[in-house]
Amino acid sequence: MIIQVHKLLLILLRITAFIVICPGFSFRGLPNIFKVTLAIGITLMVYTVVPEMAMVGGMFELLMLAIKETVFGLAIGYVTNLVFSAIEIAGQLIDLQVGFSMGSVFDPNLDISASNYGRFYYWLSIMVFFLLDLHHVVINTLIKSFEYVPLNALNYNGASTEAVLRIFSRIFELGLNLAAPMIIVVLLADVILGVISRTVPQINVLMLGMPLKAMVSFFVAMISLSWLMNSLGDILYLIPGYLEGFLNLFR
Repeated sequence: MIIQVHKLLLILLRITAFIVICPGFSFRGLPNIFKVTLAIGITLMVYTVVPEMAMVGGMFELLMLAIKETVFGLAIGYVTNLVFSAIEIAGQLIDLQVGFSMGSVFDPNLDISASNYGRFYYWLSIMVFFLLDLHHVVINTLIKSFEYVPLNALNYNGASTEAVLRIFSRIFELGLNLAAPMIIVVLLADVILGVISRTVPQINVLMLGMPLKAMVSFFVAMISLSWLMNSLGDILYLIPGYLEGFLNLFR
C-alpha cells in the first residue's frame, strides 16, 4: 500500500510541475481548482499504465525522487515554453520597431512587461495551440516520458554546450523570421518618411512618423493574418520534436 502511495505521489509531482510552467495550462486566467483537477485526472490515468516501482529505501531516497520528478516536470514544461518564447520575441521585436515598446505594461498572465504585438502574438499562439490539438499531443508526450524516465531511475546521457546553444539560437531564429516581414515594412515606412523629410522640410516627420508606422503595422497585420496563423502553426508543430529530443537524453 505504501509503495502505491509513493508511486501516485511521484507521478502527481511530475505532472503538476509540468502544468505549472507549460503555456496553455499555466496562465493565471485559469482557476487553480481547474489546474489541480487536471493534474489529478492525468495522474490517475497515468497511474494505471506506469509499471510498478521498486520499494523506496527510506525517507531521504523518497525526497530525492520527489525533487527529481519536480525538476524533470519543470524541464519538460520549459522546453514547451521555449517555443512560445520565440513567438513572444517576434512580437517584442515588432513593438520595438513600431514604437509600442514605450507603452509596455506588466501583463499578469505572462508575468512580463508586454506591449501590443507581444500580447497579440502570444494569445494568437495560444489559440492556434488549441485549434491544432497540440495540447493533446503535449500531454501524450508527457505520459510517454514515464517510459523514457521511470519513477525510480534516471539515466542521463548528457547534453553538450553546443546542443544547448543550438536550441536557443534556433528559438531566436524562429522569432526573427516570424517578425521579419513586419519589420521590413516598418523600415520601408521609415525610409519613405526620410525621403519626405528631405524633399518637403515643412512636414513634421517626427510627429507624422509614429501614427503612420502604427497604421501601417495594423494594416499589414490584418492582411497577413492568414499567413501569420500558418506560420504560428508551423512553429508550434516543433514542440513534439523538441520534447522527443529532450527525452532521448534520458532514454
